[in-house]
Amino acid sequence: MFEDDNYFGSINQDKEREQKLMQDRRDRTHKRGLYYFILFWLTILSIPLTFLGSIAGAAEVFLFNTSNVLLLMAAVVIAIGIAVVVLLFLLGKDESCFTIAAIAYILQVLFNSISEFLPDSLFKVVLSLLTMVASLFYLFEFINGSIYILAGVDDYLADSWETLKKIFIYAAVGFVICLILVFIPFISILAILAMIIGVIGLIVLVIWQWVLMFKTARALRNF
Repeated sequence: MFEDDNYFGSINQDKEREQKLMQDRRDRTHKRGLYYFILFWLTILSIPLTFLGSIAGAAEVFLFNTSNVLLLMAAVVIAIGIAVVVLLFLLGKDESCFTIAAIAYILQVLFNSISEFLPDSLFKVVLSLLTMVASLFYLFEFINGSIYILAGVDDYLADSWETLKKIFIYAAVGFVICLILVFIPFISILAILAMIIGVIGLIVLVIWQWVLMFKTARALRNF
């Protein structure tokens, strides 16, 4: 009889331990979902701000003084960038891919900011190439982090991220090939047309990435 009591008591303890572990995982996943959700909206917010900043810059050149507006927008964009880096590092506590993505994001912004103040030169071209490389590292590490963070949460959504990553790789390779073909006579026009189509396709991929980001944040919050 006592052996039966010990047996059932051991089963109850195992169930309580499993329930506690599952609750801890839910709490961690919900916290990741909050970080990811904020990151999604900051990404969306940065797009119109960058666009409006370009418009304000053009207006200052051709119409009137918009320096105060430009400074305000620059401050907001910098604040968003800092928030993005902080969120990536917070997500990186569980998935190291987000930490690498944060470092790549910092390098991307750094290289791009330096090149903006340089005259046309070989060094500026090198910095532009480094900016592109850092951007690709950020993109792929962010996608890898999104895949890993969805493990056991939504495998179908993780597969969608994997598909997006493969398409981005094909697009990057195709862009490099077209860039080389531009300098070859008789093929250059076709290469330029292919690059234009590729840019349109890239816009579609970016929108798809935003949709996946929103779905990922919702999946993590609802786990």
